Amino acid sequence: MIKPMLFTLVFAATVTTAQSQYYYKDIVSNKQLMAEMELLKAQKLHTITLKSFEDDGRPSEGFFCEKKINKKYTSVQTRTKSYVTAASEFTSEFDEKGMLTHTTDSSDISSSNAYFSYYDDGALKSIVTINRSSDDDFHNEIKEEHIYEYNAKGNPVKMLRIKNSADTAIINFAEDEAGNVGIEKNSKTGDSYYYYYDAKKRLTDVVRLNPANQKMLPDYMFEYNYSGQVIQMTTTEEGGSYYFVWKYTYENGLRTREKCFSKERRLMGSIEYEYK
Repeated sequence: MIKPMLFTLVFAATVTTAQSQYYYKDIVSNKQLMAEMELLKAQKLHTITLKSFEDDGRPSEGFFCEKKINKKYTSVQTRTKSYVTAASEFTSEFDEKGMLTHTTDSSDISSSNAYFSYYDDGALKSIVTINRSSDDDFHNEIKEEHIYEYNAKGNPVKMLRIKNSADTAIINFAEDEAGNVGIEKNSKTGDSYYYYYDAKKRLTDVVRLNPANQKMLPDYMFEYNYSGQVIQMTTTEEGGSYYFVWKYTYENGLRTREKCFSKERRLMGSIEYEYK
């Protein structure tokens, strides 16, 4: 069975507190989510059902994923469950301009709330994330803030990452020769990420520098069709020694199918989308 985490990565935008790829996960991914909502609104769609299939074509037993959009297109609720993961619910809320304002990711033992604010020009100003987890023996809460600053061209130049209102790190961004966001560096840890683009300024690679051996390791690689849609995404596992390749197909601008392949080019499984 395909890892459930990969379903979440491809289907729903989430806010992460991991020390990596802030520009991609905070800004690029959320812009993609808002663009997807505009497309669904334009086509007057309110329900998306995902069907998962094994490598032999059999339906994945026990898997369920459905996305419900309210009448005003201001709220999206995604419910997911499988035999290997507990039931979870992911909710995204949007304002009247279609801007993402709040997400909630919850399960039986944990929850994550993220709150988004913007500058007047629509650029992301801040994300405040509160993660809570508990069971019979413990209760834990972590708050993380991401506060962005931009240059005159609208590119981020600095982000403050503040944990529990005390631990602060500065994330610096630098442009490449074409004026794209090219480098992201954590001034506290030295972790660095490099962003590469094609001639149409579409993101093609997210690469990290391993401080231990100074090697460049790709985390994400993207390929596009003539309409600018991602038709292939390669994701690298921790350590960079293994990767998965996702291939996507579309109809009427909507993603209809995705297939996941291993490094050895073996089909791991597939997902089909149904829209109503």
